[in-house]
Amino acid sequence: IVSGHRITADLLKADFDQGDPGNAGSITPTGNWTVVELVTAGAETRTLKDPVKSGQILVLTLKTAGGNCVITADTTYNIANETILTFATAEESILLFSIPNGTSGYKWCAGSSTTGLGDAPAFS
Repeated sequence: IVSGHRITADLLKADFDQGDPGNAGSITPTGNWTVVELVTAGAETRTLKDPVKSGQILVLTLKTAGGNCVITADTTYNIANETILTFATAEESILLFSIPNGTSGYKWCAGSSTTGLGDAPAFS
């Protein structure tokens, strides 16, 4: 049971790391907050499944870069209707949040991106 007066402390203790599905795997966030720390050993791919509800938060970060990680979303995630996100440098990160996809389902929207050692992840 989560108490209202200690919810912040309880959230800080929670583990939101979903784990990297590995090369050719699917990232399928189901909770309200999800973190995926990507690790590559060469050029790799992932598929990002659509969110299951509005308001989900997803953080993707390239923890260890042994090569590029190309993530293809099921639906577009920005105003340019792009579906591919390429991570090339360790510590590249992006924050995505879910919104209604018109009248059917939900989609990811890019909230912000950051870089550790190089450019931010590339959209295409």
